[in-house]
Amino acid sequence: MYDSMTAEIEVLEFLRTVVTTVKPELVLETGTFTGISTLWIAEGLKANGRGRVITCEYDPVVFAKAKQRIDASALSEWIECRNQSSLEMRVEGTIDLLFSDSDMPIREQEVRRFLPQMNPNGLILLHDASSHLKQVREAALKLEAEGLISAVLLPTPRGLVVAQKRAGRK
Repeated sequence: MYDSMTAEIEVLEFLRTVVTTVKPELVLETGTFTGISTLWIAEGLKANGRGRVITCEYDPVVFAKAKQRIDASALSEWIECRNQSSLEMRVEGTIDLLFSDSDMPIREQEVRRFLPQMNPNGLILLHDASSHLKQVREAALKLEAEGLISAVLLPTPRGLVVAQKRAGRK
């Protein structure tokens, strides 16, 4: 790991590989933090030669540091940074990949908020879903029990849910 909050290296590699595999046009990331996962997503978009990632961070101090890192990278053209709450932001278009990595207590709300905009064949990734960090795992299982998503729990050190919305899938 880069630090105590950024996704594990293996998860970052997985995230980039998901991007190069499914070739999303629109990726939404919640919880920019230091911008490291944003840059890994953007690497995948650049390799694809298309797409964009919208990333949001609520904390203005954290946002400023992430924005500085992103602006200094060679990947900034693939990234739109927003300093706002994921629960208040507006996103135009169909979301092909949602990477939910913001404050754990609002992850379920984020999925519920953006689910109507999700591509039926798109992917929802929820970080911090280990059996140790119960809140995100329980939220994913609750959404699955309600018939909103189908979820797979990956046993990464901090846990990762890979999900799809059930409605409209072909």
